[in-house]
Parts: sequence; structure tokens; C-alpha cells
Amino acid sequence: MFISDREMLDIPATEEGGGSQLVENPLVSVILITYNHDEFIAEAIEPVLRQKTDFPFEILIGEDQSTDHTLKICRIYQKKDPYRIRLISAETNVGMHRNISRLWCRCRGAYIAFCEGDDYWSDDRKLAKQVDFLNKNTNFSMCGAFTERIERGQGKEWRSAGQQGPSRILDAYGVEDLIPEYNFHFSSILLRKALIRFPSWFWRVYCADRPLYLLCAEKGPVGFIPEYLSVYRLHEGGIWSARRQMDKAQKGIELFEHIDEYFDYRYHRLIKKTVSQIIWSYAAECLLSGDSKTGRKLFRLSMAQALPALPAAPEEFIKVLIRLYFPYFYNLMKLKF
Repeated sequence: MFISDREMLDIPATEEGGGSQLVENPLVSVILITYNHDEFIAEAIEPVLRQKTDFPFEILIGEDQSTDHTLKICRIYQKKDPYRIRLISAETNVGMHRNISRLWCRCRGAYIAFCEGDDYWSDDRKLAKQVDFLNKNTNFSMCGAFTERIERGQGKEWRSAGQQGPSRILDAYGVEDLIPEYNFHFSSILLRKALIRFPSWFWRVYCADRPLYLLCAEKGPVGFIPEYLSVYRLHEGGIWSARRQMDKAQKGIELFEHIDEYFDYRYHRLIKKTVSQIIWSYAAECLLSGDSKTGRKLFRLSMAQALPALPAAPEEFIKVLIRLYFPYFYNLMKLKF
């Protein structure tokens, strides 16, 4: 039912660094995964190295057989700071979930933080603030924070594109709070390693962060620090953003089916409603891009997930229905989606 340490250790991995030169008894292990991020990887590593803490921490970089210069850059940093940096790679690409897992089983810290190679931390006291929070709230399993989203402008400069964070600021978040929303970006969290075991399906789903948050919430409340601690890049090279909307919908259904079964269907109604709303958002994006054909398919798929309840307010549902199936009347009536 769960992935064993042996299975994680069997994932192809070669470690550069390690041994007696490593920092002793790190309290935090930072998992930094990267693939084809040579444009961004230095900016991901530097803020981790700049963390101001009164406790030791280590950085495990999982380089997944990039085809650019990412590995070369990571090696430069590992040699500069062999005391804290452990570089794990292999001659084969193992994929995101196994990349995380082969680092996870090698982590020595009680707490684990994450960053992907195209994102970065924006506060030099990120780890200190989150460790302090979890030390003071010993029953909490994890804590997150706000993340700034950035995108490239026409001049290729990076500009703000909003934020990633919960829609409601609560003292604590439970499973039912985390199912409907993607509350925290992966780069913003810190969790207690001892609480987590990966279910056997973990390697088969499209993402690692959302199920990980729910696994944490199962073990204890999740906290939130209402500050911006990290930055998430939106760019064409992003794996998820490049997927087609129908593919995203199918991957989402698969993920939540595993989650539903894992929790013995205790949150079945909420999960079905959540999946419906996620697919509904993809249908809306198709409408905005002019892809009505895919939009209609996603609309029907959304209905199948949540019938007889509608995934949106009735008036909005009617507008979308007319726009998808009766575009002439939609334009005639000048309805706005």
C-alpha cells in the first residue's frame, strides 16, 4: 500500500558530495528538483544558500538528466559548498516523483522544504520563520505561505502575475479545506518528514504537491504564514502549463480518484464537486481561447462529475451552456462570460 524506503533507494542515483564533510545533524533538508533549468537554476540555489538560521540545514539537488547545462551549474555550486549541498543525479531520467523520492529517502532533517529549479525563495528567513512556527505548534504537520507569481512581459522582463495562496486565511487548515483549492505553492511549504509515507499510487499521478498536502493534513492541522516567502515562474517551459486542457482534466480525475479511495470515500461528495469545478475552469479557458469543441467536451465531463449539482451559479451555467452550444444566440444576446 505504501512505497518502501528500499524502493526509493533502488531508484537510479549517484551522489556527488556527502560523507564526513557534510553538515552534522541538519534540522531541515531542502529538496530542490531540477530538469532543463539552466536559465533559472542559479537563482533557485542562491536564496537557499542565503538562508539566515540558527540551525544547520542541508540541500539535496535532484538533477534529472537534463539536456542543457543544468547539471554543470549544479556541480559548480556543490563544489563551492560541499558542506551543505548534496547533488544526486543518474544516467537516466527518472521523472519528477521518483526524483523527489530518491532525495526524500536520503534526507536527514526532521523538516523538509521544497523548491523546483525554475522557482526561488524571496525571503532570507523563510526556513527560520517556518521552523519557528512548527516548533511552537507541535501538533501541526505543515505550514505554507504566500507565493508571488511572475511571468515574462513582451520585453522578456519578469513581471508580477498575481499570487498563489489560500482564498481564506484560517488559523488552521484540515483535509476538507485543502481538497477544494490549491492553497499553497510547492516552494512555500515546510513539513514534518516523520509523518509522511507515500501511497503506492504516488508515483503514478501527475503532481506531487497536492497529494502531499493532504497526506500532511491527515496527520495534523496545516498552518499558514501570511507573508510572501517564494516566487513561482509562469513560462513556456513549465511542464504543467504546456499540457492540453483535456489532458489536464483526465490527469485531475485520475489524481482525485486515488485520493478518494485513500480516504475511504469519506470526502467523496466534496472530491467530486472539486473535480467538476477544476474541469469547469478548463472549459472556461477553452472558451476564452476560442476552442469551443474541446470546451463542449470538458463541459459534459464536468457535468458527469457533479450531477445533479451544477458546478457554478445557475446564471453562469446558462451563459456557458448557450455560448458552447448556441453561439449565434450568445452573440445576439450579447451575453458576457
